[in-house]
Amino acid sequence: SSGINAEYYFFFSGGCYVVGLVLAILFVQEEVENCWYMTEEERKMVSRERMLRNSKNRDPSSGQAINDHKEGKLNSTARIMKGLSLYCPYYIVAFSVYLFAYNTIIYGILSVMPFYFNEITGASPLEISYLNTFLVLLIAVMTIAFTYIVQLADRHMTWLESRMLFMLLPMFTFVVFFVALAEHLSFIGCCVILTVLAITSSTMFSGSLFMVNYELDPARSPVRMAIFNSLGQVSGALVPLLKALITFTDPDTPDYDTVLRQRWGYFFYTIAGLAAVGGLGVVLAYYADPDYWVNRDKKDKIDDMA
Repeated sequence: SSGINAEYYFFFSGGCYVVGLVLAILFVQEEVENCWYMTEEERKMVSRERMLRNSKNRDPSSGQAINDHKEGKLNSTARIMKGLSLYCPYYIVAFSVYLFAYNTIIYGILSVMPFYFNEITGASPLEISYLNTFLVLLIAVMTIAFTYIVQLADRHMTWLESRMLFMLLPMFTFVVFFVALAEHLSFIGCCVILTVLAITSSTMFSGSLFMVNYELDPARSPVRMAIFNSLGQVSGALVPLLKALITFTDPDTPDYDTVLRQRWGYFFYTIAGLAAVGGLGVVLAYYADPDYWVNRDKKDKIDDMA
């Protein structure tokens, strides 16, 4: 019976990937105006904006892309330094640290916390499964909700205030609530805390890191995202190792339960520290180059209209 149930899990996981592939084929196109669900008016608007941007990046006399003719005069070292200056400003380092901390926490909640619940609170595997499913669905729903909350915040706050709020709020709640988790609350108490964390962490794609990265420099945002996202995703492989190094307790250890709880507390304090570093890094990145923190996406659109 248990073997059959395990097979269903793998069938379900594989089926989700197949559904995702089909949806990507149906809805994702290399050129957005080729998407079948775009209206004719939207296609014209996209094409017009692309032509306008291309005309700004070309020399009127030669028709050649601006600065292209200069590339040949640069040696390899100069090209590397130019690339670093274009694609690795101060905030990329901060965003890498931020995303590393964020992913450590999210992966920790979904992949490591079940061990905690089982070892410390005595929760059953079924209860843990229900909780994880609820948290994942909650993050999905709240990510959509925050797209509207961000727009509301933008009406009452400056762009910088709004984006800093949505970047720092998750890290602040991570610090506070993981310190609280170190006190080893009941399973119900942990569920309440993780629910709050799931809600605040949902700003990642709506008002936080990825949105800010695009707004700071729309043209270079894909490459920059690839850089800090690659570095940030490393945490996925390190979280289980970090958990094992900090919490492993030999069953023969005297007063085993007390020692195990203490080491889980150390793990939660470590996670809280990572969250503090991630939030602090964003603040320092701003003060390192405050003039760079401008919503260029909005500025470009205003310039285009002018």
